Amino acid sequence: MSEEQQDYFLAEWLIDGYEQGFGRSDYGSLLSALGRMYPRCKYKIAWKVFDVWGSLQPPQQAAAAPPELVTAMMVASFALNRYPLAIIICICYAGLLRVGEALQLKWKDVFVGAGGLTLCLGNTKRGMEQKVVITNTLVIQWFMRFQQITGWDDKEHLVFNMSYASVLRWVKKLASMLQAEGISLTTHSFRRSGASELSRRGVPIADIMLFGRWLSDRSAREYIRKGEVAILRSNQLLGPAVRDVWLRWCKLVPHVWLLQKSLSPMDDPVNLTRVTTDSCGRLQSFLFAAFDVKL
Repeated sequence: MSEEQQDYFLAEWLIDGYEQGFGRSDYGSLLSALGRMYPRCKYKIAWKVFDVWGSLQPPQQAAAAPPELVTAMMVASFALNRYPLAIIICICYAGLLRVGEALQLKWKDVFVGAGGLTLCLGNTKRGMEQKVVITNTLVIQWFMRFQQITGWDDKEHLVFNMSYASVLRWVKKLASMLQAEGISLTTHSFRRSGASELSRRGVPIADIMLFGRWLSDRSAREYIRKGEVAILRSNQLLGPAVRDVWLRWCKLVPHVWLLQKSLSPMDDPVNLTRVTTDSCGRLQSFLFAAFDVKL
C-alpha cells in the first residue's frame, strides 16, 4: 500500500474497533508503534479518527494532587502509625510507580547503592521487566529507615504487607483528613502527580517518558498536560486556607520518624485503631502545637 492507502486503511480499522466496542488504548499503542517503525509516515487521518474516538469515549483519568497535598499525606501517614503507607506513597510519587507495581515488590527486587534506590519491576502494565532508579536523597533515607525497621532477611518476602484495597481506603481517609475530598484522589494519583511535578520543574518530556516508562510520546504529553491543569483546578477549588493546612503538615517532614513517639501513651490525642474526622482534628492540633508549626 501507498502511505495514503495505509492511512485510510488504519482509519477504517479504528472506526470498526469503535463500532464494535473495543478498547481504544490498544489501537493507540499500535499507531504509536507504527510511527516509531516508520517515522516518515504520519497517518494524519488515522490519528484524527483516534482523537475523535477519545472525545466520544473520554477515558476516566485519576485526579492529580498538588505536591503540598501529597507531602502532607505522607506525613499524616507517619503520624497515624502507617509508615508503610507513607513509603508506598513516597516511591509511587517520586518513582512514578503504579501502586499495584509497588505492592508486588519483593526484597530481592530492591537495591540500594551509590547510584540511588533501584526497584526492579517484574510485573508491569506492559507485561515486561522494567527498572526504576530513584536518586532523591530524602526518599532513599526514608526507604533505608523503613528497611531497617521491617527487616528483610527473607528476599522472597513482599516489601509491603498491604492490599490494594487497604491502600485505596487509606488514600480516601487521608484526603478527607486533609480536607481534600473534592479532588477525588485514587491510588493512581501519585504517579500522575509526580509526572506533572517533574514537568513543572522543567524536566524534558523525553526524560519523563523514560522515567515513567511511557511508550507513546503523544499519550505522555496529554497525560502530563491534563495533570497540570487538574492541579491548578484543585488549588483553586479548595482555596488558600486548606493549602495552608497542607503546608503546616509539610513542615513536619524532618520529624516524621518521631511523630508517633511524640504521642504520650497516657494522653493519646487520637485512637489509631479508629480514625475519624474528630480524632484527626485533635491529632493535627496536637502535633502542630507540639512541634510549634506555624506558617
